[in-house]
Amino acid sequence: DDLIQLTAMCWMREFIQLAGRVMLPYSSGILTAVLPCLSYDDRKKNIKEVANVCNQSLMKLVIPEDDEMDEAKQSMTLLAEPTSEESFSKPEAVSSGESELDIPALNQRLSFLCSSERIQVTLNLDGIVQVLDCHLHDTSIGMMTRIAVLKWLYHLYIKTPRKMFRHTDSLFPILLRTLSDESDEVILKDLEVLAEIASSPAGQTEGHGPSECSDVRPGPVELHVPARAGQLSSSGPKGLECSPSTPTMNSYFYKFMINLLKRFSSERKLLETRGAFIIRQLCLLLNAENIFHSMADILLREEDLKFASTMVHTLNTILLTSSELFQLRNQLKDLKTPESRNLFCCLYRSWCHNPVTTVSLCFLTQNYKHAYDLIQKFGDLEVTVDFLTEVDKLVQLIECPIFTYLRLQLLDVKNNPYLIKALYGLLMLLPQSSAFQLLSHRLQCVPNPELMQTTDSTKASAGFKRTTASNIDYTELLQHFEKVQNKHLEARHQRAGRAEQLERRVVL
Repeated sequence: DDLIQLTAMCWMREFIQLAGRVMLPYSSGILTAVLPCLSYDDRKKNIKEVANVCNQSLMKLVIPEDDEMDEAKQSMTLLAEPTSEESFSKPEAVSSGESELDIPALNQRLSFLCSSERIQVTLNLDGIVQVLDCHLHDTSIGMMTRIAVLKWLYHLYIKTPRKMFRHTDSLFPILLRTLSDESDEVILKDLEVLAEIASSPAGQTEGHGPSECSDVRPGPVELHVPARAGQLSSSGPKGLECSPSTPTMNSYFYKFMINLLKRFSSERKLLETRGAFIIRQLCLLLNAENIFHSMADILLREEDLKFASTMVHTLNTILLTSSELFQLRNQLKDLKTPESRNLFCCLYRSWCHNPVTTVSLCFLTQNYKHAYDLIQKFGDLEVTVDFLTEVDKLVQLIECPIFTYLRLQLLDVKNNPYLIKALYGLLMLLPQSSAFQLLSHRLQCVPNPELMQTTDSTKASAGFKRTTASNIDYTELLQHFEKVQNKHLEARHQRAGRAEQLERRVVL
């Protein structure tokens, strides 16, 4: 069997290399045979190597012109000259009547087919996508096959984006499920495909225009937008297509963010184990500001408050610690531009789901007075073990390189009094633990302001920072923080009440 399979694979390789694009109409059948062989082990190394050559050669045959060709014109051309295609597509005429092949004549014939009659070749994209979709749904296939399938999808979205977007709604659910794969390589390739879908200009059509005229039937699973996400912008159909804060991305970007968060909400293990990894990679593949802005918009309307708090904590940790977000942190640090101030306000409103992350965002943006005001409100909150643990982690973060500028500002006591008061506020919240000792030692290093008086112009720089962010309504933000925290308090009490009722029923 292995010898027969190897022989067949070698024949297929020769056909693809000699016939070129003439083989494209048979791509779905070729991929059905080739893709499973890519996951063979070393016992079938020869078959695997030949299958890999077949796969690579076939992929190179797909060109951008396949996206521009009009299918009706191709069909008419094929009907006008059927004899050349029919003569090539009947291998039995060669194998049954002749014992030897005239190789030079065959090469000349194939060369003629690939050049002068190139327009006749039709890419059977529907069949290819169907084969790729079936292999992704098959959980028994090997890792290398899954990677090859995702490479094919990425290649097709690059070469034939207009036609591929007709299949996006049917492919999207399985691409999201693939994020739960055990292999990091599979997830990385999957994210590349999803990022291409979310950023391709062809995605702006979203099923309108050319795709309405196609014969492709819509997939059984559509990429729906939750009702609450549609309330993010003014009335009209555009509110369902994209976030008002991410106008530069296509209509699938915001839907991708919605469905990704839904995936994290329904599969908490994925969020815990791969959530940070997935978001960090997306920040490399797409615009990090757009990702954080859109996720903050969505989380602002999240009904599951516990998930919203967990997700905000995850996003905040990524924002503060990931090297991929260095530029975004610098953009938020000074709030010099209207875009950065708009981003801060958007993040702040969602970050209010988690009190400690809200304070850390104020530290990052150097809003020390507002951070102190927030910490003053902590006395009205329900202080839990999880809350104190997050304060502990914030103290650890303050000692990290990311907050070097904050620690250096402790030298300028006169112009940063609220920074010192905010840090003392955190110190008063903490029990006497290792974090308490760490922050206490740091504050002991704050110099005496009387000894630090100089004739420099530090007041001017501090005054400049205050004026740049003067158009932010911090009073309104503080009221929003209180409103969100009251919702969390009510939700915790409701959960506690349900738990008590359940315990009583069990006792009875």
